[in-house]
Amino acid sequence: MIAPILAAACALVGPCNNAEVGTKAVRAGGDWTRFGYDAARRNAGPRSTGITAASVGRLRRLRVTLDGTVDSSPIYLRGVSVGGSPHDVFIVTTSYGKTLAIDADTGSALWRFTPSGYSSWAGSTQITNSSPVADPSRRFVYSASPDGHIHKLEVVTGREVTTGSWPALITRDQRHEKIGPALNFSRGIVLAGTGGYIGDAPPYQGHLVTVAASSGRVLRVWNSLCSDRSGLIDTRSCPESGSAIWARSGVVVEPGTGRLLVATGDGRFDGRTYWGDSVLLLSPNARQLLRNWTPPNHRELESSDVDLGSTAPALVSPGLAIQG
Repeated sequence: MIAPILAAACALVGPCNNAEVGTKAVRAGGDWTRFGYDAARRNAGPRSTGITAASVGRLRRLRVTLDGTVDSSPIYLRGVSVGGSPHDVFIVTTSYGKTLAIDADTGSALWRFTPSGYSSWAGSTQITNSSPVADPSRRFVYSASPDGHIHKLEVVTGREVTTGSWPALITRDQRHEKIGPALNFSRGIVLAGTGGYIGDAPPYQGHLVTVAASSGRVLRVWNSLCSDRSGLIDTRSCPESGSAIWARSGVVVEPGTGRLLVATGDGRFDGRTYWGDSVLLLSPNARQLLRNWTPPNHRELESSDVDLGSTAPALVSPGLAIQG
């Protein structure tokens, strides 16, 4: 359900580094490594894209047929080594968790990763809408699959890294908890959020997970319901269900401080351990809830199924975020 605009601007994030708020200079046609362009999800890429009034007439349409529905944004890496030669590459994840590297010039699939167990959920309602994210080295890309795992893939081959704790499991109930938001990356950590499936079928709890990019170890889980409990919980063991983190932007990273902003959907709110229909500011490792903003009509939002968290917080200036 699309939530109405609440017209609420909340001074949640506090002062941050002014120099990092503006878009950094990027060469024309540079990488677009994640949903929203950067960790702050500002969607502000390079001013010069290479498309001009003089060159637009030379653009050509290239239609690519994929072996699956892609209900998430692609990412783009320019001039990366794939199969021993440089390519400009789009990387996409399908609803059932296949991740493909597509040559930007020809539309051909350079590699294809299919998660283990794919046939057990393909064709079902168990899906993901999560966009992949590339790490700063451009050597690895991280993607989600409907079985609750985050995978680390080599850009050069598409092979999955299985050392350490990879692939990383971020839910104990993948049939009820969905990885919907786009993945994010900050300070060597992969950031992911969970929500529920269509119909809000219980039990599920929205939670934010931080995963070490190097090892795949789950560093911290912050549960928006039963927040007094750390780690992945049995969904049936928490008395409440809901409070999904499901907006496409998912986890927003504040420039400078690295603090994390998320918005939750319908669920109980008591200001102690239940944080439904709230905007939340957490420490960079998600260990601690620092602040919350919860609209006074949160009970009405919950009873009407009007999720505050259908959109994510948007950083509009140092110290200010806006929430629809």
